[in-house]
Amino acid sequence: RLIHIIDDRIETQSKIIEEQETLLKSLADSLISSQLANMAINDCVVARSSAMKESELENSGPFPVFGASGLCGYSNEALEESDSILVTKDGSGVGTCQYATGAHAFLGTLCSLTAKEGVYLPYVYYALLNFNFASFKTGLAIPHIYFKDYGKAVIYCPSYDEQVRIASGLEKIEAKIKSDKELLKLYQLQKEYLLSRMFI
Repeated sequence: RLIHIIDDRIETQSKIIEEQETLLKSLADSLISSQLANMAINDCVVARSSAMKESELENSGPFPVFGASGLCGYSNEALEESDSILVTKDGSGVGTCQYATGAHAFLGTLCSLTAKEGVYLPYVYYALLNFNFASFKTGLAIPHIYFKDYGKAVIYCPSYDEQVRIASGLEKIEAKIKSDKELLKLYQLQKEYLLSRMFI
């Protein structure tokens, strides 16, 4: 009976997260993507690549390393000293974006974007949430995207203060999503624990 209750909580929590993620993308589209584009992406950010491979990762270290699915290990060397947007440039998840905070490193399957002067990096991250990377894919077996191509695309980029205002509102929703995902993990761990006790 308790397992069924937890299953219901997991299902409900998953739906809440899904709805909030949909809301985040919808608001980002309304506030950014549907506005008149006025600035090329390569005028907003600087791109950097990496040659780091999974075989170089450590189980612990001072700097987190990110791959296409998020945190994947650690390194003794940082490739970025502060926040960056990490865009998956190879494989099935091509065009997926994640926001990395603080000093970090990243695998060669990703491209790092950092802000140019007068640009608020979290704003660009939200601008890229609904960006159509698909139109810049090349390769049949393994799709790729290159910054030299999609960097020429134009997005809506208002004044710095307006960028901060828009991004700050969206960040509050994302913080709630993150909190709800942590709660979902707790429910899942609780279910795993109960199931393991049933077979002792």
